[in-house]
Amino acid sequence: MGFLLDKTSIAVAKPEYALHPVHMPGSHDYVSDYIVQARAEPPARDNTDGGFLGIEENLAIEVGERQMDLSQINTGNAAAGMLPTVTAVGDLNYGLSNARQQFLNGGENNIAAGSTFRANAGVRLDWTVFDGMAMFLRRDQLMNEFELASLELKRQAQTLSANISSTYQNLVLQTLLIKIFDENVIYLEELVALSAAKLEIGSISKLDLLQAKTDLNELINARELAKMEFEMSSAELSSDLNRDASETFSVDTAFVLPSDALIYESWLANALQSNYDIKFSKKEYEIAKKNVELAETSYMPTINLNSSLDVSYLNSNAGFLTSNRSLGPSLGVTVNYNLFDGNRLKRELQIAELRTKISELAIERVSLETKNQLFILFQRYNYFVQQASLERENLALAAENLELATALFENGGIDQYDLRQVRIQRLAIQRRLVQAKFQMANAYIGLLEISGGTWL
Repeated sequence: MGFLLDKTSIAVAKPEYALHPVHMPGSHDYVSDYIVQARAEPPARDNTDGGFLGIEENLAIEVGERQMDLSQINTGNAAAGMLPTVTAVGDLNYGLSNARQQFLNGGENNIAAGSTFRANAGVRLDWTVFDGMAMFLRRDQLMNEFELASLELKRQAQTLSANISSTYQNLVLQTLLIKIFDENVIYLEELVALSAAKLEIGSISKLDLLQAKTDLNELINARELAKMEFEMSSAELSSDLNRDASETFSVDTAFVLPSDALIYESWLANALQSNYDIKFSKKEYEIAKKNVELAETSYMPTINLNSSLDVSYLNSNAGFLTSNRSLGPSLGVTVNYNLFDGNRLKRELQIAELRTKISELAIERVSLETKNQLFILFQRYNYFVQQASLERENLALAAENLELATALFENGGIDQYDLRQVRIQRLAIQRRLVQAKFQMANAYIGLLEISGGTWL
């Protein structure tokens, strides 16, 4: 009776959803292109957009997009105060009064229910033509704040992409573990049947049969734990994609791994140039320097131009003037210069300079952290590359060893305990190999995230 496993691979169901690097036409260039591509139309879901479910559906990303839109609206010359303001004013007034007027010559004038009607209208223009170049600095500052919001959105999208990728890699890991457990469960089921048959003829003891059943139950339990981990990771992935957590994923059984060897110097140079934390810190430093320049402009005078065109009309029977009409422009210049304000401007300038120094130190700190994180991830990746290579060799040897041990066991050359040790060794190697690949994929995803480049 033979019970060796069939060496043909077990078929894996074609996934409904699989993660792929796909560019979405018309999508914002600041959102990662790492999306979920629907390969089959899911139930109760509109698939008119080609079945693409992107990370743009994540609520945190949507909020970030709206915040960036707010920053973009608040840019330009008008927001910086470089344009004049034009206002129109007008008023109407009608009044009744009883008046008694007495003159120096002794004359007297009594008016009962005297009326007065006034009408005024005008257009006024106010324009700050010089404020120490502060308006130009504010324009640059507002643009910097918009770019900062854009960088924050890119950083959120990059982090979300890494989280989605890591979660997906865990789905791949659990899928492969389930496949390994299934293979070994089939093997142990055959072994239990064979042990039961041998027990009937008295060639083995009951202890061997019980040990085989215990090993089988242990593997079944491990398989159920892997299935539970798969469901939990699937729910987490659905949450990141703003989908119902009850929806499940089918996955490809391949980890995200590079095709070529990684060169540390290239990754380091790319990280120092493209890492979003470093970019964010540098942009904050630019903003801090602009704040210093803005504080310095407060020591300069401010020149405002103002002009107006006014129309007025008066009609009254309650005084000497019974009617008046006027129409005409006016033009003026106002100059303001701060002589003393309790050293407020000096304090603001000192604070701005200190914040600039803090921002400069933040760049150094983030750059050093990025270097260290990259080095750790690179070493971690290389370690698991070596481990995976070694485990592949071990797996080939273990498979040959198990085949030989099985033949010897069937022929009575070894007992069940020896066979069990060989099988446990092979199972451990299988699990270590997929775990090593999983750790390689996670380290690679970490390198992609920290380098800040185009995703996958």
